[in-house]
Amino acid sequence: MGTRATTTIYNNKQPLVTIYRQMDGYWSGHGHELRNFLAGMTIVNGISGSTANKANGMGCLAAQLIARLKVGIGGIYITSLDDKEGYHYEISDESGSVHLKASIYGELGYDGPISDFNPEAEPCGED
Repeated sequence: MGTRATTTIYNNKQPLVTIYRQMDGYWSGHGHELRNFLAGMTIVNGISGSTANKANGMGCLAAQLIARLKVGIGGIYITSLDDKEGYHYEISDESGSVHLKASIYGELGYDGPISDFNPEAEPCGED
């Protein structure tokens, strides 16, 4: 059975894009993948020097994440900004670092730096 998830990326507290994942949306699946890709990512304003682990604003970060997740047909979709499936992740910029809020069926389970997110510590269990 598919465990659906949505991920909304915010730019200046405004929703920029929402990604829908049809399966493996639980913390140890999609959450783990988000943490591995985004932990250590720095949000910059302008491109200079090394570009490793950097995103030039939240629009750049959103594009990088979609490119990382989307492989072939199905599985990953862009959906409406207000779509919040069972597992919902919110990604924002907090002083140049990636911030994550993770909720399960409306119940907030994590709110902090993505680098501190522990996908094995899911508070509500998998469905």
